Amino acid sequence: METPIITPEVSSAPKPGLSAKKVILIVLGVIVVTGGIAAAAGAWWVKHTLYPSPMQPVVLTEKEQTVFDDKLAAFSAPAAAQPEVAADPELAKRTLIITEREVNAYLAKQNLGDSVEVNFGEGTVSSAIILTAPQDFPLLAGQKVRMRLTFGTSLNPGQKLSFVLDDVSLGGLSLPNAWLADLKGVDLIAKNIESDPGLQRFLAGIQQLEVHHGQLKVLLNK
Repeated sequence: METPIITPEVSSAPKPGLSAKKVILIVLGVIVVTGGIAAAAGAWWVKHTLYPSPMQPVVLTEKEQTVFDDKLAAFSAPAAAQPEVAADPELAKRTLIITEREVNAYLAKQNLGDSVEVNFGEGTVSSAIILTAPQDFPLLAGQKVRMRLTFGTSLNPGQKLSFVLDDVSLGGLSLPNAWLADLKGVDLIAKNIESDPGLQRFLAGIQQLEVHHGQLKVLLNK
């Protein structure tokens, strides 16, 4: 008896997959979601940059304020500096660590806490500022805006403090140097020290300065 040969039936059902209609709907969904994200980001940029809310002033605790007051006193009386743990006690006495938080609290006491915020990076100092653009400014004249200024700072070989304007940005967009009176790359301390005796005396008391993330390390002269 011969074994019958069974031929598999070929299904006429369509293979699973995305139809053209589904593909179109997915593409439209992606466009809508992407457009929504872009619109939200754009709205945030406009509000954050062109209609900025006041910054939150920093307030130190009583203990933090006492420590900071001692550091400030050291700039006028080096012997008052708080000692740091170091191999050389005399050197440690002249070393001050100023934190980003302390600087912003000081600005708040000068009634600048809601419009200026300072940040320390590695070798850089940056500042977010809320201000009204001058009437003769090429962009957004008379408009209140949030800008960021970035400075590079160091002591040059002659032990003179350098404070160079690296960039000014508006909403993350770097502004042309021509709009800033060609101040990018200018050492603002060198530009003003000859006409400011107070600045001369202050800088004469600084032997070494280092900027790190979140803090400023200052070594006072003897």
